[in-house]
Amino acid sequence: MRFTITPYDDHGTPAAPDLVDLPTLKAALAEAATSGRRLYIRPHPSGDRSPATTQEKP
Repeated sequence: MRFTITPYDDHGTPAAPDLVDLPTLKAALAEAATSGRRLYIRPHPSGDRSPATTQEKP
């Protein structure tokens, strides 16, 4: 699974988001926990379409 990480500066301004894998996410979380860096993290769908938008035929 991949994740989108958007870092924020001390004034709440977002920086460019990064698309990362789980090991990179864990490293970013560890760094943020020690430094106080603010992050917004969202899961990134692995397929072309999100499962929430896929409709099954009856």
